[in-house]
Amino acid sequence: MPSSQLSARGAAAQYDSFADIYDIWTETAPAAQSNRRFYVEAYLAAGGPVVELGVGDGRIAVEAAARGCRVIGVDVSPVMLQRCRKRAEEAGVGDRIELLESDFRTFRIDDAAALVTLPYHSIGHLRSTRAKQEAVQRVFSQLRPGGRFIFDDFVMTPDVVARMRQVQLRAAYPSAAGTDILLWVTSRVDEKARSMEVITWEDHFTADGRPEWRRYRRLHLSWLDPEDARSLLFGAGFTIDACLGNFDGTPFSMDTAAEQIWIARKPG
Repeated sequence: MPSSQLSARGAAAQYDSFADIYDIWTETAPAAQSNRRFYVEAYLAAGGPVVELGVGDGRIAVEAAARGCRVIGVDVSPVMLQRCRKRAEEAGVGDRIELLESDFRTFRIDDAAALVTLPYHSIGHLRSTRAKQEAVQRVFSQLRPGGRFIFDDFVMTPDVVARMRQVQLRAAYPSAAGTDILLWVTSRVDEKARSMEVITWEDHFTADGRPEWRRYRRLHLSWLDPEDARSLLFGAGFTIDACLGNFDGTPFSMDTAAEQIWIARKPG
């Protein structure tokens, strides 16, 4: 089996296992909260077919659809796509979201897109340079001339790395039975390889506060240095409209940026 298929199956399995806590995971992530409005506004302004890669449970796509946008959502995890479909139907916008189970590197749409996005650091699920190149080239091929590609990635400073390596209490919330659950997270970061293993675990407690059971989950991610991201886009044929350092539109500066947000365009 080709390595691309193996890696896609691995990413799918990781997110299949995350599906039941994904709402909590995103609700407690500052980047997930700040990026939603930014992407929804970009979808509404696109003026044509919009494709969201890594659509997940549809937290961005469903909001955009509720405001009148049609979105094609692509994800490799069938469980996450099921959650997205349910979310869209509950919001009454199931007819405005088309879902495709596909790898970022192989997705194909019928009509060339006006906008393709890859939100929430999801390019990091492609852990090799070659895999990222294949995905960006595929995006280029599925855009119409003048169409845009927007994605965001981590900005990995020494302070960010140090914080990721700490054990952090991510959330505290009740179980369906009303007992306590604590969600913890830490990361094993390999700065040389620009990769990380995000390790999260839930501690479940009895009604009288005693530990009952624990479940671990893992995500494997990588990141791009800004100059590598720029080279990746140029290498695929894109021009770059902007690189932002925050979802409020602040231009990128390594000294102040919380994110690297790339807005690229297919010439024509």
